[in-house]
Amino acid sequence: MDTTLREAAADLLLGRTCAGCGRPGPTVCPGCLEWIAAHGPRIVRPRPTPRGLPMTVASMPYTGPVRGLVHRYKEASAWGLGGLLGERLAWSVVTLLHRCVEDGIWRPGPVVLVPAPSRRMAVLRRGSDVTARLASGAAARIGPATGLPVVSVPLVRMRGRTADQAGLDAGEREANLSGSLVLTRRPVAGAVVVPVDDVITTGATLAEMARVLRQGGLRVLGAATVAATPRDPSVSESPGSARPAGGGPP
Repeated sequence: MDTTLREAAADLLLGRTCAGCGRPGPTVCPGCLEWIAAHGPRIVRPRPTPRGLPMTVASMPYTGPVRGLVHRYKEASAWGLGGLLGERLAWSVVTLLHRCVEDGIWRPGPVVLVPAPSRRMAVLRRGSDVTARLASGAAARIGPATGLPVVSVPLVRMRGRTADQAGLDAGEREANLSGSLVLTRRPVAGAVVVPVDDVITTGATLAEMARVLRQGGLRVLGAATVAATPRDPSVSESPGSARPAGGGPP
């Protein structure tokens, strides 16, 4: 079933309701758009922090309408929401890059976004690799906005079976993913890599991705996500601390 037909089928089954709040109306109502626009990228660091987690930027908290948007995008084939979510992911990545330039730890050059790998059964059930779609959409926005060569490449895949992360605590997630990922290829020489995902909860996935990429000799500049699960407000920097470039999404 092609993308257009999937979206039409999803609309038919779900009705015309806002994915964020569930009220009748457009896919994302003005109120939810206003809520999203009120949040900007920030550096997040879950506690406990998994070993090797790089500096991570998320564009908004995984609460309020964001939970509904992500769920409908991933589980109800609402691919049209990929534009909004991809834009927010792009904003997180640009904020990360800007921060690294300001801190003097990176000179602008080629960037490879590395989507978090999905379990094979999840891809088959959803009909698409939802994270890879977001990463591709973000890369397509960042290049024209910054002038940098930015691409999305699935450099990491799952080596074997892993349990569904839902319901696992931080330690269980780290143990579940340990040794489960493998580097599949290498990007162009001189590029830095940025692992990306839809939501950071405990950070276990991004930490394991960073470990595998570093072990393969690649430079992990940081990580970026669309949203972050609120855990302990004291461990996130203020919205202005990540100093988003340009003041808005690319």
